[in-house]
Amino acid sequence: MSPAQNASRAIEAEPLSPAAFAAFGDVAERPIDMRRRYLPTSDDRAADAATFSFWISGAAKIGSLPLPIVTLERHPYSAQTFVPLGSSDYLAIVCGTAPDGQPDLATLRCFIAGPHQSVTFARNVWHHPSTVLGEKMEFAVAMGMTGRNDDDVFVDIAAGIHAIMPQSA
Repeated sequence: MSPAQNASRAIEAEPLSPAAFAAFGDVAERPIDMRRRYLPTSDDRAADAATFSFWISGAAKIGSLPLPIVTLERHPYSAQTFVPLGSSDYLAIVCGTAPDGQPDLATLRCFIAGPHQSVTFARNVWHHPSTVLGEKMEFAVAMGMTGRNDDDVFVDIAAGIHAIMPQSA
């Protein structure tokens, strides 16, 4: 990481929208007037990630911001979809990949998702583990798996970065 990425800084949370999140994956919102809403990114997986996995996962509850961002993860073989199973807002914290394969912290963004929004993190997009702002909540999670140990890649962030509420909030 470059020295600029090691500086302490705050990332202001912003509302989640399909357009704002497009570089990182898909957003599906409900209710909608269509019977089905397809998430085209959700099927983005390598040929060897042939095992479809679907599970229920709990998420860390923080109640409110600020949140220190200390860990990011990515999935090199498959996109990963999260469907909220409760009524709390949650965070979708994402960033691109630097040329060395590590998170590009200069592109880090924090989105506040409502309980009516599902997100699909595109394959290889770095993201923070699921974090809920309100009451404890679970997610239905889906992704392709290879069965190897590197389906999930984690990295610790020692850059002093915090997600904060928008200044206008």
